[in-house]
Amino acid sequence: MSLDTSLAAEHAARWANTLTSDTAAAVDLYADDMVYDDHADSDHMIDTAITKAELEPKLAPYANKDTGNGVGIHSFTATEAFQLAGVNGDPAVVILWDWTGESLTTFRGVPTAGKTLSTRGITWHQLDGDGRIVRETTYWNDTPVLQELGLPVITPEYWVEGFDPASLTQ
Repeated sequence: MSLDTSLAAEHAARWANTLTSDTAAAVDLYADDMVYDDHADSDHMIDTAITKAELEPKLAPYANKDTGNGVGIHSFTATEAFQLAGVNGDPAVVILWDWTGESLTTFRGVPTAGKTLSTRGITWHQLDGDGRIVRETTYWNDTPVLQELGLPVITPEYWVEGFDPASLTQ
């Protein structure tokens, strides 16, 4: 199977749409022999899903539609998608996405105080010959969200002239 840019964009849109609308359809995008590694997880030995049964509860919160249960209403928008050379001649797709979460009680365990949150992330999918996801690796840009929630996350700008690393220890 080969993907061109339009098919990469179609894959990305299908993934983002099913992720937030239909958990069963989202799980069906994955091959039976798969690895799901969301780098928001804390322990990759425990948190990495390798079966669809392990994957389903990880994806289910994103399709939540109940504004009162604290899980939140999630929106993913695939902003760009690129085809890459994959493994064994099968394609890979990189998806840049925007996320918004509303009605979340917490984000990564931090109370949200009812704020609508948003950030960006990137997901890499290795596809098999049938176009199913066999490997997913996702990175979230949590820093701006955690800063918005009041955590003192330092984001030094090392490249700015005159930056003093000693300022980080004060």
